Amino acid sequence: MPGEFARTTPRESAPARGEIAAEYARHREARLLNVLGAACFLGWLASLALVRHAQGAGRARRRAAIRTLLLYALCASFGAGLTQRDLWPFARWPMAAGLADPRGENARLLAVDTRGIERPVDYRAWQPLGFDELNPWMHRTFPRLDPPARDRLLQHLLGVAERARLRARAGAGVGYFERYLGPFTAPYFDLHPKTWAPGAGAPPEPFVGLRVYLESWGHEERLRHPDSIHRVLLGEYPRR
Repeated sequence: MPGEFARTTPRESAPARGEIAAEYARHREARLLNVLGAACFLGWLASLALVRHAQGAGRARRRAAIRTLLLYALCASFGAGLTQRDLWPFARWPMAAGLADPRGENARLLAVDTRGIERPVDYRAWQPLGFDELNPWMHRTFPRLDPPARDRLLQHLLGVAERARLRARAGAGVGYFERYLGPFTAPYFDLHPKTWAPGAGAPPEPFVGLRVYLESWGHEERLRHPDSIHRVLLGEYPRR
C-alpha cells in the first residue's frame, strides 16, 4: 500500500501543479500589463505636457511637440491593437456593441453654396479628419464651445470642405486618403454612403457657408416614415 500510494500521488498532483503554474502565469501577465498600461499613460501625459509647454514657444517647437504627441498616440494605439491588450487609454479595438435608446440623435454638417442651397458633404471630404471621430465630436462638444470658438472651427471646416470639392471637381478624387490607392483605400469602420464622385459628381457651385444641425428621431416612427426627422440648428458660419 505505501508503494502504491507513492506511485499514484505524483500522477494525481500533476494537474494541481499545472493549475497553480497557470494561475501564477496569469497573475504575472496581469501585473506586467498593469505596468505597461501605467507606462503608456504616463507617456501620454508627458506628451500632452510637452505640447502644453510648447504653446508659448516658437512655431517650430510647437509643431515638433504636436508631431511627438501624434507619433506617440499612433505607436501606442498600434501596440494595443496588434497585441490585443488594452493599455488604457489605448484600446485593442474590440467590436462595438450596445443597446439603442428609443430615440436617436446625430449631428449633420451641410455646406451652403453661392445660390444658398444646402449641400450634403461627402464623409471623405473631411479627411484627414476621420468622419467617425468628427461627427460625434460635433454632436457632443461643439454645443459647449463659445461663439468665437465655433466661428473659428466652422471657418476651418468650411475651407476643408471647399478644397475637397475643388479636388473632386478636378477629377482628383474625393478623399485625401484616396490619392495613393484610389478605390483600394481601406474603408472606415462604419460604411457611409459616398455622396460625391470625381468630376461632375461633385457639387458645381463653391461653398460659402457651413451649418451644423442636431437631428433627432424615433426609431419606430422613422421605420414607418423615413423622413420624420426633427432638425435644430446648432451653429452656422458665417452667422446671419
